[in-house]
Amino acid sequence: MAESTTNNTANVSAAKGVKGGYIFSAPVGTKLPADYSAPLDTAFKCLGFISEDGYVETVDEDSDDIVDMNGDAMDSTNSNRVESAQVTLAEIKAATLKRMYGDSNVTDEDGMITVRHNSDSHPTFSYVLDLLLKNNRRWRKVVAEGKSSELDDLTLSSSELASRPLTIKYLSSAALDGDTCRDYIQSTETEKA
Repeated sequence: MAESTTNNTANVSAAKGVKGGYIFSAPVGTKLPADYSAPLDTAFKCLGFISEDGYVETVDEDSDDIVDMNGDAMDSTNSNRVESAQVTLAEIKAATLKRMYGDSNVTDEDGMITVRHNSDSHPTFSYVLDLLLKNNRRWRKVVAEGKSSELDDLTLSSSELASRPLTIKYLSSAALDGDTCRDYIQSTETEKA
């Protein structure tokens, strides 16, 4: 395959989670995958379904304009950059609750999950999201250090999912050479060696 010189519909796609499991987490320091198809380290555990709202990634950047004495822009610098994702983990189980409330605040013993609500609830984990594009193209998103930072409202009713959206802030990580996240996407223009 060669680089496209025209529009290519093979590069246009929605994204779906890989059937059977698509969002995983592990303790920080776990060996991270470096491509879209390598098996995950056994420390990565499946967090279950994500709600129909999907995985919403956001990049917030602040810029400062540098102007000359006439007020004309000479340059613009980025002073702050925060990347995060919001996800609603649909399954109510210890692993998902630990991502929201912290490891030490969730126990699953003798048939009962206990969740403690307090200010010590911002755990940091590694995350992997496995996706499929059309024509079975693979896409893997790797976050080496994702810090649980915010929980949205929990609505309990017979007509809504009993879960709350979780915001995960991506931290700069030495495991990714200072990057906050890596995407590994199967190419339509080059072949895997």
